[in-house]
Amino acid sequence: MAESDTAYVLVPASEAQQLEADKYTYSSWGAPLLTLDEYLDREHALCASAFAKESLTGYVLVPATTPSTVDILCYVEVFKRPVWYNGARLYGYSVGSVYTPEQHRKKGYASIMLRLVLAYMRADQQQHQPDNASSVNLVISNLYSDIGPSFYASKGWAVHASEQLVLPSTHAMLSTSRPPSVTAVDSLDVLAQVCQADVTRMQQLTCSSAVYFELTPSVVLWFHARAAYYARTKTSFPSPPTSHGVWLQTRPYGTCSADDAFILWTHDFKSNVLSILRCHAATAATFAVLMDAALVEARQWHLASVVTWNPHPAWLDDQLLSSVETRTESLPSLLVSNGHDTVHHPVLWLANDKYAWV
Repeated sequence: MAESDTAYVLVPASEAQQLEADKYTYSSWGAPLLTLDEYLDREHALCASAFAKESLTGYVLVPATTPSTVDILCYVEVFKRPVWYNGARLYGYSVGSVYTPEQHRKKGYASIMLRLVLAYMRADQQQHQPDNASSVNLVISNLYSDIGPSFYASKGWAVHASEQLVLPSTHAMLSTSRPPSVTAVDSLDVLAQVCQADVTRMQQLTCSSAVYFELTPSVVLWFHARAAYYARTKTSFPSPPTSHGVWLQTRPYGTCSADDAFILWTHDFKSNVLSILRCHAATAATFAVLMDAALVEARQWHLASVVTWNPHPAWLDDQLLSSVETRTESLPSLLVSNGHDTVHHPVLWLANDKYAWV
């Protein structure tokens, strides 16, 4: 077992430590599709995105006596991003890429690192939280587990719904009615309108038991940067996708409003799917129109299926219900902690969709 937490420190990764971490994580998250050089190039492209620049810090767990060592014990990425809770806009933290090098496993280092990550988040909240005196001790964090629900739950991150609707891109069109005006989300201006409309609607739904990670243009473009990299290096397409989704325009020449339906997606060439990042539809008929657009997009880019995380029950008829399955990886896990205690009353995770993943 590892020694006391005080024997270790969590520090922002230096350039040398980050390179070492990337070399370690390559075997799990890059190979065999990418070479090591391609993986490092991909990570550089993602880190150059606006979302990463505004939110991401990579941390390493190292001995307190040798904080600059490249013999890292554990690695983690923390994305500091806006979140809504109890009607207020706060900072939240998305935790990703938790990794222990093989030679340091089964020594308790990941547990120590997560305790130090939580301590960092508490300290950061108290120092940098937006002006809201009632929230200075509140920590909201999400992560996605590939090792089942138990380990992270024991650290405070409780697993939430992890279903997904999987439709082959050859699936017949769902809509039987004439759709309203369908507007492509293919520019930053339109994307910003869609994201702001979602925030306007969702902030009204947040309360003391509901959390909403803010949908921002930068996070959609972060996913797009990943898609563009794989399109450029692993497909024969002459250029990467430019479409981020569609929205259903209800007013002539109007901007996207909080009531308008929309769907945002990312082209996951690595997994051969069109992943739905976020979808808002009031009815099953509206969802069918949006999903038809996604199926067309998937076929255009030769992607095998369209995957929607946690589809709303109102969207699903019996046929679609038969295509819903439960994931065993990327399990959405949420921590809400006030002071040094985890909030034990049920917390509703609004928009538990793919866009919140890191």
